[in-house]
Amino acid sequence: MTLSFLFERPNKSQQRLKSYLKSHWGVSPKNYSWYEKALRHKSVVGAGKFCHKDCNERLELLGDAVLDTVVTDYLFCKFPDADEGALTKIRARIVNRQTLSEVGLNAKLDAMIEARISQDDSNGKIVGNALEAWLGAIYLDRGFNAAKKSIENHLLKKYLDIDHVVSNSIDFKSQLIEWAQQKKRDFEFITYPCSTEWEGFICEFTLDGDVKSKTKERSKKKAEKEAAKIAFHQLGLINV
Repeated sequence: MTLSFLFERPNKSQQRLKSYLKSHWGVSPKNYSWYEKALRHKSVVGAGKFCHKDCNERLELLGDAVLDTVVTDYLFCKFPDADEGALTKIRARIVNRQTLSEVGLNAKLDAMIEARISQDDSNGKIVGNALEAWLGAIYLDRGFNAAKKSIENHLLKKYLDIDHVVSNSIDFKSQLIEWAQQKKRDFEFITYPCSTEWEGFICEFTLDGDVKSKTKERSKKKAEKEAAKIAFHQLGLINV
């Protein structure tokens, strides 16, 4: 019996995978087949070379569970004062298909995918699904701790603007109104059109007669949203 297969050099495709994994995800691969499968979209099945089990759908399911667990743990530790509702909204913003597609594109994963895009598929959708499968491949090849480290150090910190996600996950206006009502404080959103040539609206948020924030935006809705956001932070109502 020979053990020469243990010392086989990776082919050009595998060398490319190895370089990409290390530079973009901080991982050194052991079993290239998991990553090759993660990058193989179902559209290539049926050409005689691959069958359905060779595509990335099963890995996508696994990667989705790994990502959900790691992101929940990360947010739980990063925002110790945030309640369950806030954490759930932030997590949902991170793991949704649009965000994952953007992360995959930022990580240049699209350049590695093997697919034939049809009218029923978009490049963004394929990239987002492949990203989940990719994380599943890291988990199977290197274990949970390696996958966790890769997600935290690369997906969440390198390819994602977490502050932007947090900011857009909270309905500041609704929460500000709820807080003011609970505290029995007098509040008002005073919104009116700009008097200058600039088309838009000005919104002032007042609390007990004092102006706490003032914004100018193109639409009334956005002006109120931004005024609420500024007041929310100035009043120290957010810890995330």
